[in-house]
Amino acid sequence: MFDELPRVRIAFLPTPMHRLKNLGESIGLDNLWIKRDDLTGISFGGNKTRKLEFVVGDAKTNKCDTLVTVGGIQSNHCRQTAAVAAATGMRCILLLAGEEPDQYTGNLLLDKMLGAEMKFFPDDAPLMLNRRLDEIIETLTEFGLTPYAIPAGAAMPVGVIPYAVAMDELTSQFKEYDYHPDRIIVATGTGGTLAGLILGAHMLNLDIDIIGITVMSPAEEVKERVQDLLERTVESYPEIEPFKPTINVDDSFIGKGYGQLDDGVVSAIEMFAKMDGIFLDPVYTGKAGLALIRMALADDIATDSPTLFYHTGGEPVIFTYSELGHK
Repeated sequence: MFDELPRVRIAFLPTPMHRLKNLGESIGLDNLWIKRDDLTGISFGGNKTRKLEFVVGDAKTNKCDTLVTVGGIQSNHCRQTAAVAAATGMRCILLLAGEEPDQYTGNLLLDKMLGAEMKFFPDDAPLMLNRRLDEIIETLTEFGLTPYAIPAGAAMPVGVIPYAVAMDELTSQFKEYDYHPDRIIVATGTGGTLAGLILGAHMLNLDIDIIGITVMSPAEEVKERVQDLLERTVESYPEIEPFKPTINVDDSFIGKGYGQLDDGVVSAIEMFAKMDGIFLDPVYTGKAGLALIRMALADDIATDSPTLFYHTGGEPVIFTYSELGHK
């Protein structure tokens, strides 16, 4: 699928898929599995590494030498962009929403170690920084660079395609393990991963309920964002036939807000760790994990209904949440 598109192969693929036996038994699910995109390899892995294979492939095709992207102070996407830039010999410039801290920790520390250049914007939210990309690209061009702009989360058509390809990878694993889930539960922020999974399911004629657990925006806003991404992707790649997607987004687990820790998320992180030795992050997968657990305990998921939890990574953020260690 999409084999003709330029791609820099840097991720460790396919990522594993395996059963969560202990967690499944504890929450009453007989057939709970996990897809491990926290193990894509470079720089602690994560879902954006898949996207960056195609994004950097496109950048290289266009003779670009500098990747420019945006995100929060602890952005997993920015960390992975910095890592892929380092591995492919490109310059990386990160526009980060928030005050520059006195001490670098978590992803920010890794960004620095990877050689990324960082500019901080105390008055901007992460998604609002997308508005600054055109201005920054113009300035860098005037300085003689050939920059490539990547919006937050690589939420762009070339960043959607990789998760359609990931769905093809999953389909091969479903056949290998004779496992056919009724639903996939995945955290969603900027919407690109969710859009890609929906596109892949459509192209492969898969009957799977893909549930996006939004971590920051209301469900209707996320649905509109995903719809827009899918429409733009269909326009950009003529081989994709237009279709009317079913976009399922749950905003019940945003809690106190983006990146804000609450007791439910802490409990979900602890359960995954203690039951099956898997770490979730407090911002994205922790909320998706909480959604899975509460859906199961509320009998919203039948005991015998095969369910796949899609782990999108983000573990370095754990080290910025000291409250996780409090009793």
